Amino acid sequence: MGYTHDEYDFEDDNEEDLDDERENDDQDESDEDTEEASETDMGKSEEYTEIKEQMYQDKLANLKKQLQQLKDGSHPEYNRKLKKLDIQYKERLRLNIISRDYYIECVERDYVLEKKAAAKEFEEKKVELRETLISDMEEKKKMIESERHTMELTGDSMEVKPVMTRKLRRRPNDPVPVPEKRRKPPPAQLNYLLDEKEIEGDLKHIARALVPNSSTTSATGPPPPETNSLPETRIEDGKLLYERRWYHRGQPVYVEGKELPRFPAVISAIGTEVIWVKKTTDGSKVRICTSQLSRGKVTIKRRAS
Repeated sequence: MGYTHDEYDFEDDNEEDLDDERENDDQDESDEDTEEASETDMGKSEEYTEIKEQMYQDKLANLKKQLQQLKDGSHPEYNRKLKKLDIQYKERLRLNIISRDYYIECVERDYVLEKKAAAKEFEEKKVELRETLISDMEEKKKMIESERHTMELTGDSMEVKPVMTRKLRRRPNDPVPVPEKRRKPPPAQLNYLLDEKEIEGDLKHIARALVPNSSTTSATGPPPPETNSLPETRIEDGKLLYERRWYHRGQPVYVEGKELPRFPAVISAIGTEVIWVKKTTDGSKVRICTSQLSRGKVTIKRRAS
């Protein structure tokens, strides 16, 4: 029994040792698993780092390649955009050429029109100037003729003064000179400045004025001197004196007469006994004698210019 008990105790001890060994084996296995797991994680991290490095190197190589293509001018994106810019440049250049040609055509057309208009205006002005000069010459001719007639009427014609010659002493043997007969000046021609109706009217007025004077002369003696109610009218130094006012050439006036409606005019010329006024409405000229002004048949008034 003692032997058996001892054997039994030995078996218990062996079982405990087995349990301890099993625990140790399990712990060793867990440590090995942990080491293997840590080695696996480290391998994965190294592999990820290598992948990132490879991606970086690939991208860097790609960028370097694109940079080299840009330097060489063979980059596809660069060439595509460059081609697009070239197309836009050519289109804009074409539009600019079309616009330039259009503006040149417009300028040339305007130049031709302006040239024709200038030539037409030149011809019109030339004809107008010619007609104006002809009319002015004709009016000056009429004024000179009227002044000549007036000078002949008043006897204020130009007389040729005799040339002063030196008289030498007569020698004893020279014959006695016969005095020359002086020529009589030709009689002055009477040129009427009034028409026949005006002359007849004046004669009638004179005849009517003489009838009462002839019947009362014997009883009352000579008639009293008539008062001069007519306005003083004369021309001196190219100026007209009318109603105590002086009028000069180019002065604006109003003209009115018994047979003339009132119209605005400008004094265009002043002769010795005649003045000419130019209507501002149609440019026609009217001849007025100083006798008509003094008798009141025509009146003139100043007006503002």
